[in-house]
Amino acid sequence: MPTVELDPSAPHVILILTLIGVLFGVINTLAGGGSVLSLPALLLLGLPPHAANATNRVVGITQTLSALWSFARKGELRGTPVALIALIASVGGVIGARLSLLLSQSQMNLCIQLCLGSIATFTLLAPKRLFEEPPPPARSPSAQLFGALIASLYGGFIQAGIGLVSLYYMRFICGHTLVKATALKVVFITALTIPSLLTFIYYGQVWWLSGVALAFGGLLGAQLGVHLSLGAQGGKVIRTALPFAAILMLIGLVWRTLGG
Repeated sequence: MPTVELDPSAPHVILILTLIGVLFGVINTLAGGGSVLSLPALLLLGLPPHAANATNRVVGITQTLSALWSFARKGELRGTPVALIALIASVGGVIGARLSLLLSQSQMNLCIQLCLGSIATFTLLAPKRLFEEPPPPARSPSAQLFGALIASLYGGFIQAGIGLVSLYYMRFICGHTLVKATALKVVFITALTIPSLLTFIYYGQVWWLSGVALAFGGLLGAQLGVHLSLGAQGGKVIRTALPFAAILMLIGLVWRTLGG
């Protein structure tokens, strides 16, 4: 894949990344799934695939920790097996991150494109009952443990779409209500993102200035999303438009890979 030399200290690059972070924060606050756009944006700006995949975690963890704090304050995490969820997610997150680093840059670029396409398609075709009550019946404990490992491996490998993947797991495999599933999803994502980010830091894959610019924009975007107060209808509009935007960015990535 041809890459553009990117100076992470260039003012225009920092500005673009901050604006992408704002968009990420707004989308995550109102509907979720901001990484589906922030990851391809990092690639289109010229970051190598491994660096983009690693740096994207910086903005993701700031949003997730904020959501985790909110759920904890509201008492939504009481009476839930948080320790076991966190343990499985942490192990899977590290293994997934390490597996991604075993690939070449071109192989990782292809995997990112395939994952983005799959997540965009899954978002379009996600069953309506994912957001409806009552929850589906819970699967067996062994199926829940296996599902947690698979979901965390995916989250460690590539963060984009992990919110939808983990929500699907909490609802269709564990049988939680939408409120409880949303709270546990945040625990799950936090537990896998922290060790996977530390793994990428250890291997020197995080572009910190880019990541901080994204994270700062993400915090601004989260506040903006709250003030916009688009309500359920606004969130629905974003959830509908998000996969189409992701597909457009994916087309751009493929075009660039082919040297267009």
